Amino acid sequence: MSDLLTIGGRTFQRGTKDFVQFPVLLDLDGSQIQLTVHVLSGARPGPRLAVVTVLHGSEWQALETSLGLIEDLDPSEMSGDLVVVPVANPIAFATGTRNIIDESDSPDLNRSFGGRQTWLADQLARALVDEVLSKVDAVIDFHTGLWGAAMGSVTCGRDFSDPSVSERALGMALAFGMPHVRRGDLATKFPGPASMIGYAGEKLGVPGIISEIGGVGFAPEIEQSWVDTNLRGVRGVMKHLGILDGEPEVADEVLVFDQVTRVNPTVGGILEPIFPPEGLMRDIVEPGQLLGRVWSPYTFEVIEELRSPARGLVDMVCRPYPVRPGDWAYLVIDLDSPTNYTLKREA
Repeated sequence: MSDLLTIGGRTFQRGTKDFVQFPVLLDLDGSQIQLTVHVLSGARPGPRLAVVTVLHGSEWQALETSLGLIEDLDPSEMSGDLVVVPVANPIAFATGTRNIIDESDSPDLNRSFGGRQTWLADQLARALVDEVLSKVDAVIDFHTGLWGAAMGSVTCGRDFSDPSVSERALGMALAFGMPHVRRGDLATKFPGPASMIGYAGEKLGVPGIISEIGGVGFAPEIEQSWVDTNLRGVRGVMKHLGILDGEPEVADEVLVFDQVTRVNPTVGGILEPIFPPEGLMRDIVEPGQLLGRVWSPYTFEVIEELRSPARGLVDMVCRPYPVRPGDWAYLVIDLDSPTNYTLKREA
């Protein structure tokens, strides 16, 4: 790679912090759909890390992570580059929806990488590959809960064709600093390389992790704690890669798991949580423990109870909000799964 990074036709000089906006496609109303990419170019050459937020338009809390990085980091203290894409899906973001509202076969941008059609999501995915993913050494993809739900873990892949990609991704996940990491099949199981992290790892050999920490609709202090966790995590990865000086703060013991069970409503109604959001990835639940209930907004009867399927940690929590069948409520990690294992930091 060249010493200086060029994105969207603009070359960024060392020791600078700036952004570029470039058109991706022309929409029906005559407007240009464009991407905005911020680059913090370190004073010295080094690795390049991309941070991508809002691939899903309704997961906008991660914008606070992008903002915090751009405001707080000083390029003069960096070696290499931090590339930040705050709104990877401006079309879905404008409608406040997870996916692009169109008549295409691929409305979900994070299921459209590698697509060769001219649908909106396919064109956005190709622009992200050509202008960002193909020019960096590592990537972090941020996803948060939609309004009313929050998640709490970090994921990396273990099944890339090049085993070194999987190992480098695990190193990034550990450097994020959480005491638990989900390590799953991101290349060989749905959505595979059609997701951004799957495509980056399998097709480009670029390791990446997914931070699924945070959500909106909760108390301001707990939302801010999730943002702070993400900011610390990115700094940890930057230290791990050598972009920032120092060593990342790695947990003494890290639970590595690969399975979560969704505990979501099968009926529509008002979701009443029992398990508190403060217990996210902290408090252990027992098999059959009541996590929440759904009651009818018409008769006020309880029409469904949501219970834990195992002894585990809760990887998604919710606040009271109206739900339709299948909407997000809880995720539970089975702590007794035989595929779990623990990594201990060397003394």
